[in-house]
Amino acid sequence: MAWMYKHIPTTCFFLVVCYLTIKVVPILGEKAPHPQFQVEPKPNCQSSGPIIGSQRVSNPCSPNANLTKTPSAGKSVNKNQARVRSMNKKQNRHHYRYTLSDNEYDPNADYGLFTVKISLGSPQQYYSLIVDTGSRWTWVRCRFCREGCISDDPPYDPSKSLCDYTLTIPFKASYDDTSFANGIWGCDNLTIDDFGPIMNFQFGCVLENYDGNGDNFVNAAGILGLGKGEWSLTSQSGASMQVFSYFVPENGGGADLQFGDKAREKSNTCTNQFTPMVQSDHEEKYYIDLVGVSVDGNELNVPSTEFMSRGTIIDSGTTITRLPEVVYSAFRDAVRQSMSSYTLLDEIGELMDTCYSLEGLIEPIAFPEIKFHFGEVNTIDVILTKEGTIWRKNGTVNCLAFAAAESYSIIGIVQQRGFNVLYDLEWKTIGFGTNCT
Repeated sequence: MAWMYKHIPTTCFFLVVCYLTIKVVPILGEKAPHPQFQVEPKPNCQSSGPIIGSQRVSNPCSPNANLTKTPSAGKSVNKNQARVRSMNKKQNRHHYRYTLSDNEYDPNADYGLFTVKISLGSPQQYYSLIVDTGSRWTWVRCRFCREGCISDDPPYDPSKSLCDYTLTIPFKASYDDTSFANGIWGCDNLTIDDFGPIMNFQFGCVLENYDGNGDNFVNAAGILGLGKGEWSLTSQSGASMQVFSYFVPENGGGADLQFGDKAREKSNTCTNQFTPMVQSDHEEKYYIDLVGVSVDGNELNVPSTEFMSRGTIIDSGTTITRLPEVVYSAFRDAVRQSMSSYTLLDEIGELMDTCYSLEGLIEPIAFPEIKFHFGEVNTIDVILTKEGTIWRKNGTVNCLAFAAAESYSIIGIVQQRGFNVLYDLEWKTIGFGTNCT
């Protein structure tokens, strides 16, 4: 879900009044909102305090479980394909598409959603937001929402905002898969779990939104933008928030999101490997150098330029990893060769083309060891976990959780399973931690 965002300053208070009068349509017979609805991004908003904590939607039984509904395995992957399509268009590169039929809910299937519970204001209003390191904008569905308003959380009530400024700026987020989120800028104190708050945090207060994939942003209340750039969560939170990390366990249990000193403390309990962030022409995303891939200890016979000339994004909002076509072709062939004793299925889908039947198997399917090589200088070797290799389409089909791309590589959240991934924006490094305590 990396998307193109725009916000257009309004130059006249008269135009703002007209905008609110015409655009903010009351619901259920309510009168048009009064001044308590007026919330403005303060030009010199300051923020303070670390924020910590999260949970993953895939574990509804955890003590702090987020109640956001999960999409089917098919919808989860389809939505991420739209995200890749959007990224390609934004960088003027080729795009591709696929179709993958949706499955009925299967407890043995995979889901790619990663959400966090946040609160706004005081008393706190709680929301489950999709965590996205590939975009910088945060938005929530607002009280006076008039289209696409269904959410598992109640809408945000701007009349309770702790900011003392008048709204003057419309908010608009438009996505290349035809999705959009329109509204007005909001401002309030943001807290994650019991930590914070970030004072006068600025976000989109969405009045209408539409998800082109038909899953209504899986009924989440909105998006939490952890990408780079102005107005992102990290840019609004000061020096204490220039480090964050998340751990997505292999077994689908509750994930762990940490910031500031807590993120460093968590990382210090791990066995870590670090690789530099690299410069790119895309201001929102985090790039690293993927220079090679090995299958069962054998590095692919593909020049590193096939990886580096296109660039590699690491992203919590993309489900499975994409590799450039030349790289993916060699990679897929190596995996298939190592798994020649299993039944390779045909016509499972246009995206993941290496899937195996579990019918009649006594032992779990054994995918080969896959190793990523990061960094042109001081290369590190990161061995993926078993669950970082497999996409469980359903209880009887397992797929290689990779696909081909026509442009850059993307390291998806599946391949990050079992790692404590640290983003250090001050030192411009990405860390992969294992054996954490």
